[in-house]
Amino acid sequence: MRRPHFAIAVHHVVPLLLMLCFSAEAKEWPLALPKGSAVVARIPTQFWKVDKYDSVSSSGQRIYFVDVEDVLNARGWQTSGFPYCGEFTLTKILEHRPTWKLRYTVVELRNSNIYLKLRFGPEVKDLGTEFEKVIAAGDWNHFETSDDFRNNVFAAQNDKIFVGPLTRLSDPFKIALMRMVCDGRNTFDVETFKGRTYFAVALANDGTVYHSLKLDESARARRIINEQLLHRIKVFRGVAQQAGIDGVKFTVEIAFRDFLKESVAHIDKLEVYVPLSLSMSFADADITSQQLVDGSVVLLNDNRIQVPLSGGT
Repeated sequence: MRRPHFAIAVHHVVPLLLMLCFSAEAKEWPLALPKGSAVVARIPTQFWKVDKYDSVSSSGQRIYFVDVEDVLNARGWQTSGFPYCGEFTLTKILEHRPTWKLRYTVVELRNSNIYLKLRFGPEVKDLGTEFEKVIAAGDWNHFETSDDFRNNVFAAQNDKIFVGPLTRLSDPFKIALMRMVCDGRNTFDVETFKGRTYFAVALANDGTVYHSLKLDESARARRIINEQLLHRIKVFRGVAQQAGIDGVKFTVEIAFRDFLKESVAHIDKLEVYVPLSLSMSFADADITSQQLVDGSVVLLNDNRIQVPLSGGT
């Protein structure tokens, strides 16, 4: 009776042993920066990739990888887009060796939300030198005040995205907006609606899929406005005021499905146009959030709706 049990155990152990052979920590630490150091990945996020077999860690972090050779071979890679505006902790160096031959070396960077793997090919002779080409030591605040940021991020993107009325914004405002979009999740623009000009912010989906049987479309819109928009309206009223435009507009995609019957989510598009005068009154606590929303234009899938901000879940 024990032999079949032993066979099952071997069946599970052998793949594990093979995995250990494929990937192991480097015997010597090849970087000048010690493990645990704070670093900024200077690589624009368009070079980040998702491995279809390895996209979310056991602790819920999003997992990405970057082929560093592809980045360094790309002309003008430093000025081609936004890096991720935040720091990582340098955690581990792994050598991937299927059949015991070095395929690539991975330098792992982590923070509470993201797990970034930098892959270096076997032809790299000095890992430390190549690593220093794509990272900056220290936290994001330190990097944001550096000449590297000014020359390769701010200066390169300024003329591309701050056009029209947005050219009136001060550099601190522009940098704050860059910080908002630099992880690739949010975008901004200038938009005209009913003869008025709005500072338009498109917020990325936060990954939540709402249960349509528990929250109808009105309840979903209410939750998004309460949890994602009200505090941003206070922040961006200053942008609209300085740029000399008429208000702020937010766009959010809301995913939902019937968890009992559907496996694929549907998407609602919520758009909220907030006049500058109302956003200033709201920020100064002269009106309530409900008065703010009632005086704004709220569209759900291009249809105007009213959204009561209290009641329900």
